[in-house]
Amino acid sequence: MKTKGKTAVVTGGASGIGAALAEAIVADGGRVVVADINSEAAEAHAAKLGDAARAIPCNVADVAGVEAMATEAWDWLGGVDLVFANAGISVARPLLKASEAEFDVILDVNLKGVWATAKAFATRMMDAGREGHLCLTASEHALGLQHPGNGFYTASKHGVLALGDVFRAELPDGIGVSVLCPGLTATHMPDTSPAATGMSADERRSAMARAVMAEGKPPSEVARHTLDEIARGTFLIVPEASAWLAAEKRADEVKDEFARQAPMGPDAMKYHVGTVVERLMKKTGPGLL
Repeated sequence: MKTKGKTAVVTGGASGIGAALAEAIVADGGRVVVADINSEAAEAHAAKLGDAARAIPCNVADVAGVEAMATEAWDWLGGVDLVFANAGISVARPLLKASEAEFDVILDVNLKGVWATAKAFATRMMDAGREGHLCLTASEHALGLQHPGNGFYTASKHGVLALGDVFRAELPDGIGVSVLCPGLTATHMPDTSPAATGMSADERRSAMARAVMAEGKPPSEVARHTLDEIARGTFLIVPEASAWLAAEKRADEVKDEFARQAPMGPDAMKYHVGTVVERLMKKTGPGLL
């Protein structure tokens, strides 16, 4: 889908990759809703972008709130072409030291929030008979283990990739789907993990985390790469070459273990779900399903 001159909604749009996406959309002649839980930051960024932008406060973990934001955004924009389900948080803590509160808040924002955002706008696109494109922000962590110590975040980003795969299979052809898997990007994510996790401010904003993130790719480069790939209809958007190292390790392990444990052979499709459904329908007709 062409991305120039389009209407767009960006969650987590007040900072980092989200803010850069909003800037790029306006620079390309489009109009954008900056949706963010930090209302002051959203207002400031929208003001910076001028009349082509509007801020709408939104906690993506609140499904009803997402629906309300979607209604307001749709009305102001007169319909939405591009949706960036980008809001996300991170809490770096080993799994055995992590808490239930951390699990809940990270999965609520990073996974439920992405689903709720995509669902709200895809439903409106379909009801209006409008074409559009959804871009779900995952991470290089969705492609393989980049490093230990951030298990809930990694799990949530694997989930985002899975959501994207299913959405592109279930949605009509007129609604495209991409999953953005950025690598290390110079954002303030360590500063945005909520106090609801029970972590202290010092833990959430460790000097090392800030220093590492500051060395990442500029968000503006990630945003431009993302828009270019959406225009090409790309599903898996991978701006950072080094993310391939973990992805390749995962792919090789999957391939090798299937070759050893369950190689393809004459009966390989016997328990394939599609094969089983086809066999049952031949026996009983579609009434069984």
